[in-house]
Amino acid sequence: MLSPKYISITSDEIWRGMYFSRTGWCAHAPGDASPQWIGENFRKALQTSEYFNKPEVPFLDREEIQLMKEASNRRRIAFLDEIVQTYGYKNRDEVVRRCDMVFTSWHYLIEDFVTLIASKRVPGGHSAWGPMDKKKYAETTLIAPLSVSDEELGLAIRDALSRCEAPGRQKINSPPASI
Repeated sequence: MLSPKYISITSDEIWRGMYFSRTGWCAHAPGDASPQWIGENFRKALQTSEYFNKPEVPFLDREEIQLMKEASNRRRIAFLDEIVQTYGYKNRDEVVRRCDMVFTSWHYLIEDFVTLIASKRVPGGHSAWGPMDKKKYAETTLIAPLSVSDEELGLAIRDALSRCEAPGRQKINSPPASI
């Protein structure tokens, strides 16, 4: 996630839905963080993300899911509160109001690359591109190899963030001209 003030990288857990990771890597830095920092922290977040929709795992009961949601929410709120305090925001809502987000997918057993998907900002959050949007905005998806250096990975992530779209084509997070 990139805003005019900060960049954050977080791990998610997938429990029949995506949630802020209770144990995975999360970090933030000023918005002009180096590509090296972005790539290094992205790699850590990717490697510590968790996936619980595995076919061999029996269906999780409601109590387990509720406990996970509560722990996830506590950690998410603590992380957002840290960003509020560090970058001078008024509240948590303001932290995510004007930011771009990139979704990532990776199959760690068979792939040496990640798929970076630029989001579009919609009232109240972010959205993936619909089937009709994907035809019009095919350049919103990037493939980046994980075997590259942290700096090269960070540059790919900056490029993906620059492809995000806000209402009215408001581009606040375009990469510097030198990239």
